[in-house]
Amino acid sequence: MPTAAFRTPVLVAGAGVTGSLTALELAHHGVPSMVVERAGVPPRFADPLLINGRNMELLRRLGLAAGLRSAGVDPDSPVDVVWARGVDQPPVLVWRLPSVTELRGAYAATADGTAPIEPYLLISCTGLAERLHRALRDHPLIDLRCRWTLTDLRPEADGVAATVIDAGAGRRHVVEAAYLAGCDGADSTVRRCAGLTMEKLGPSASHLTVAFRGGATAGRWANPSAVITGGSTVLTGHDGDLCVAHLPLGEDDEQAVADPAGLLARRLGLDGDPPQIHAVTQRAGAPSIARAYRRGRVHLAGQAAHLAEPPGNDVDTCIGDAVDLGWRLAAAVHGWAGEHLLAAYETERRRQARLDRELARRAGQTRSRFQRLVAAGAARETLVDILRQEAPQLDPAGTGPAGMAGTPGFRPPAFRLAGGDQFFDRLGPQLTLVDLTDDQGGWPLVTAARARGVPIRHLPMAGAPMPAAWSGRLVLIRPDQQVAWRADGPPPDCEGVLDEVTGVRHQLYENA
Repeated sequence: MPTAAFRTPVLVAGAGVTGSLTALELAHHGVPSMVVERAGVPPRFADPLLINGRNMELLRRLGLAAGLRSAGVDPDSPVDVVWARGVDQPPVLVWRLPSVTELRGAYAATADGTAPIEPYLLISCTGLAERLHRALRDHPLIDLRCRWTLTDLRPEADGVAATVIDAGAGRRHVVEAAYLAGCDGADSTVRRCAGLTMEKLGPSASHLTVAFRGGATAGRWANPSAVITGGSTVLTGHDGDLCVAHLPLGEDDEQAVADPAGLLARRLGLDGDPPQIHAVTQRAGAPSIARAYRRGRVHLAGQAAHLAEPPGNDVDTCIGDAVDLGWRLAAAVHGWAGEHLLAAYETERRRQARLDRELARRAGQTRSRFQRLVAAGAARETLVDILRQEAPQLDPAGTGPAGMAGTPGFRPPAFRLAGGDQFFDRLGPQLTLVDLTDDQGGWPLVTAARARGVPIRHLPMAGAPMPAAWSGRLVLIRPDQQVAWRADGPPPDCEGVLDEVTGVRHQLYENA
């Protein structure tokens, strides 16, 4: 029989990137949580992850950006996407992503506010996981339970009761929570128990991911690189001499999986000493998305809600899920979230997952077209012509369309204040009303919000040198640094604005 129940405002299932950041976002808003993770140690996948500038801005809010950069790739090193017939062949074409240092300079010189205040980060999955787990263990509001596996859940009138097994003690417990965040990955138990299903967005495929060490392969390229060849994609330079190869598998390759070193050597054309295999993972499945992200007080996020191939391609989507779900659940726990605020999580994040999937599909088409042409023996000039017609599917900024900056639902323009501080660093963990009026005309809205228990920071900035893209003398910004509402003067109906911003009403207030 289960032992006496644990109680927590939010139970987070899974301590990967999404689960860890969901708990840290909740803690950012003063909400305690329990995180249960079936593994005893952080996951040790070897894949490199590229986190775009916009998501680094979100991690900066949580005080994580500097620590993660210390574990990332050399900021002075650019990142190359190398197209070649084979790893032992000269490049056909190279797409180069400028270094973090180069982009810092370029972003500082961008005056319209559309550039992120943080450049991208390239970091190994292991390095990211270890630092996030350290942040979980160190935070007083987070109760991390490793080797605890969620096995069942039961909806209740005012929350969720989850059954978890403590593998270390051999005990079964019941955890009662007001809300449950299912961040437990592609084979999500939360998703299954909640009766939520997946919709396929593409054909099924099988891949073998092999992490290996081989001095000749690792030292072949000067910069961290993704080397796309006729039969593989090799990632190198992100973690010493460790390389990661993604090998698509056909029907004839099933027997070869038993000899990953041999398969790797044949695909990559490796001569001499066999590669030293560090880890092998076989994946099979189709890109897909949950038909619903929510059932009652159970929510899905990260790879429990959407699957990409390879999985590391969706790290930006996962970070966005965690931040968005975390602040909304915090608002619900604190009592100021209307029903539509929680419902909008699914609307916004499901739309973003579909957009990110479309971008990944286009990148995959370019890769497949190149590999087919290589297999057919196409001339180098033909390969170069095809690749130059394709725009590189890399967006190191991730700040969205420049023309939408500052409009409701999008990021506000960024800029530095007179003293040199970043405007984004002045935004509160709660709602922030940026007030450019001469008489601090935003006070009626601030007063109305505080009267109904909605946390809000009033940020008077009359006379500040705003970027040209800034629109509105009063701009209300959400906890995730997106514009919720804007106007040039106090609204005639403050309660109406707050109803819409907090989700009591469905439509966001907008006065362009």
